[in-house]
Amino acid sequence: MGEPRYLQANCAFRHGGHVVRLTLARSTLEVEVEAHLTGEQWRGEFDAAFIEDLTHKTGNFKQFGIFCSMLESALMQSSECVSLELLTYADLETLRSRKVGAIARPHPSATSPLSTKRYLILVYSVEFDRIHYPLPLPYAGKLDPAALRRLVRELREELAQLRARRATRRLEDELLREKARHQREQRQLAAELAEVKASERRLQLRVKSLTAELASCKRGRRPLAGTTSHPPERRSTSRESRGGSQGRPPPRSPSPAGPRPPRFDPTAFVRARQRRQKEVELKK
Repeated sequence: MGEPRYLQANCAFRHGGHVVRLTLARSTLEVEVEAHLTGEQWRGEFDAAFIEDLTHKTGNFKQFGIFCSMLESALMQSSECVSLELLTYADLETLRSRKVGAIARPHPSATSPLSTKRYLILVYSVEFDRIHYPLPLPYAGKLDPAALRRLVRELREELAQLRARRATRRLEDELLREKARHQREQRQLAAELAEVKASERRLQLRVKSLTAELASCKRGRRPLAGTTSHPPERRSTSRESRGGSQGRPPPRSPSPAGPRPPRFDPTAFVRARQRRQKEVELKK
């Protein structure tokens, strides 16, 4: 057993209804019985050695832990093999005399401690026999009203503490669930961020590749040094070839580095011709 366990149940005995309370610890057993009508109490505490010696005397030895389990099953009525009875000293003597076939002893006087003692009997029923394990409970008196009020107050305080601990545990569970949810979201966001960074790196590499390819294309289109293309000259050359076939002298091609010649003016040409004719006539 680990922490002490507290059990309580209402039981109907031959002497009326009673409340039976058990405290089960590692090596001790506490039993308390209280009468419903009178409030009288009987209480006893037993160690492991007493319990094992008691079971040994009955001829059916039980270890302390097994005995406590049997007592708990009888109190909770979870097994048909075990049950509880509450007897007085006189009842116990009558039971013993029936078992051994002897004459019962005379009842003790009312002032004798035996008359006020009660015995909680654990009855173990086997196939052809019934074993009785009696637990003696000295009389503890009636419950004092002041003590009862104090007990109620303590129980209320304990109940409030239990509720507070339960609420605290519930809040802790909610905080743990919320923390786990935030951790999942954080991991998801971190994965998304890593994916975005990887995509950004891929795009940067793609931009560099395209930039290099564009620069290579520009270098491939640049003309070689010392060579220029003159599409108009090619057109004039074609006209010259056609003019040469018609007997006209080819026009002089301007120097690539010099200025272009002025265009032919017919009016100026006629005026110049008339002026030369007048000069010839005046000389004559």
